[in-house]
Amino acid sequence: MKHILFALFLFACNASGNDVCEGDHCVCAAGDTCAHDCTNGGLACHIQCQPGASCDVGCAPGEECHVECSGASSCQVDCANGPDCNITCPPSGCTVTNCPAGSCDVTCGLTALATRSGSTASCP
Repeated sequence: MKHILFALFLFACNASGNDVCEGDHCVCAAGDTCAHDCTNGGLACHIQCQPGASCDVGCAPGEECHVECSGASSCQVDCANGPDCNITCPPSGCTVTNCPAGSCDVTCGLTALATRSGSTASCP
């Protein structure tokens, strides 16, 4: 259900055709590296990275964080120990740090679960 809501948000955010960040809601421009650090007290961190580009996202401590980077060439996300962190990684080349078990879901290539070591999840 969360992924459906996230997809609807991304469509609504990008419906105007502007691939720009509006606060912490961001659909990165096609072909561009996506690097964004979300801020405390703003909108929930919802970032969509583009296929073939690298993605580097820092979430705001204590806030929701959803990052879609399944088609990215590489993806690095710091969940900042947030209460609701959902990251959709590429099949490999993805590391999610400060990702507490129970409040952080990380998938690799849309189907496999990430390997966990403490509060770090990764896709080989």
